[in-house]
Amino acid sequence: MFSLFITPLRKLAAIVLFGYAASFATAGMAQDVLVADLNEKEVAITTDFNGADLLLFGTIDHELNDDVVIIVEGPPKHIAIRQKSRVSGIWINTESATLDIVPSFYQISSTRPLNVIASTKTLKELGLGLNNIPFDLVDGSSISGEDPEVWKAALIRNMKNQGLWNENSDIKVRKKILFRSNIHLPANILPGEYHVRILHFRSGALFNETYSLINVQKKGLSAEIYQFAHNYPPAYGIFAIMFAVFMGWGAARVFRR
Repeated sequence: MFSLFITPLRKLAAIVLFGYAASFATAGMAQDVLVADLNEKEVAITTDFNGADLLLFGTIDHELNDDVVIIVEGPPKHIAIRQKSRVSGIWINTESATLDIVPSFYQISSTRPLNVIASTKTLKELGLGLNNIPFDLVDGSSISGEDPEVWKAALIRNMKNQGLWNENSDIKVRKKILFRSNIHLPANILPGEYHVRILHFRSGALFNETYSLINVQKKGLSAEIYQFAHNYPPAYGIFAIMFAVFMGWGAARVFRR
């Protein structure tokens, strides 16, 4: 199991930041304060990588109707969606379409459910929530027969089952100043830059916003294989075929005995 833990030094740094932010807000030295940071901003994907857990913490100038929303968005990619139908007693893919650039990872956390924090119109304008992720097909791709919303619901369900998209209300605000949220990156994430948006809502309207970044990189043997596959795809393909043939021949020899 691989996971990221806050080291004693990082714990001390978080406590110092919390203490500073609390005294800063209590003393009334500034208005509309929104400060946030991550305990880790770099994640290494190695051969034994099994996911990572990060902590985002910060402070706000909190009032009665205030909320915090945190969005973590992974590198964009094309995603193929397929529909299976029963043909002659067999389930096969009968229709498929490819979505234009969508986030490979999407986690949105909030202090309360999104529909309680802001109106449907506001959420749509800001692109907040799984239902407001763009659902655009690439040129030449189409969906026939069913309502596109059915396909979108299926896409959301599949991405949630893979642990790549999720929506929750786990942000905790302490003493009306400090907030924290857990970010879980599953083992099947893509390398790249993960953009983090921290939004401060007041009475249903966006009041303040700040940003952070998580850099996910492949390292070690997995990184070398990844680079080789992308830099020399024909050679990698030939090597993969030869390796599969060799393993099959070896397994046949072993079981023959």
